[in-house]
Amino acid sequence: MTWLAACKFARRGGVYVNRSGQTLGWCALSVFLLASPTTAEAQTSDTPTVEIGGGVQLLHIPDETYPFGLNLDLSGPAGDHDRVRWVAEAGMAQDHAVPIADSLSFYHFGAGVRLMPAERRRAAPFVQLLAGAANASARRSTDPRIATTDSAWGPMIQPGLGVAVPLNHWVAVVGQGDYRFAIFRGQLDNEFRLSFGARFMLW
Repeated sequence: MTWLAACKFARRGGVYVNRSGQTLGWCALSVFLLASPTTAEAQTSDTPTVEIGGGVQLLHIPDETYPFGLNLDLSGPAGDHDRVRWVAEAGMAQDHAVPIADSLSFYHFGAGVRLMPAERRRAAPFVQLLAGAANASARRSTDPRIATTDSAWGPMIQPGLGVAVPLNHWVAVVGQGDYRFAIFRGQLDNEFRLSFGARFMLW
């Protein structure tokens, strides 16, 4: 019996029967029954204790595109704030850009903060900001006798956004885009990255 039906139950011919106690009891019971599923549902939407993500990435730096790379990240709630999470991330990208070099490699390591809804029952957008270090290197030959490697480290800042779509209570599919600002030997690089993968949620 719904709340409205319970309230109408005590009406006869447009005139309320003097059963206010009974009517109040039915209404209170109906409200309790309607509220109970909502409470149980809310308890299952707590933010995961740990999220582990992994996937593939495509990286574009000035004058060069790295078509294949891997990305790993780890995150957890920052204190009591379910919508604010700390994030640690590492990734690599590689290209064989002959005749520029036999092998081009790019690595990055960063940490920062991610903002996203606490609920994981439906698609959840997120934004994040990372800071850390990046490394770019080029190997000039496959012959170990004459091979040379040119490598440089530099600081980076990486804002990004994406969306996580849950497949079940434990796994979500994630798509993400990032802009990366890096400095190598005094040169400023504007870089862009697209990544796609999965995120595992540990409760």
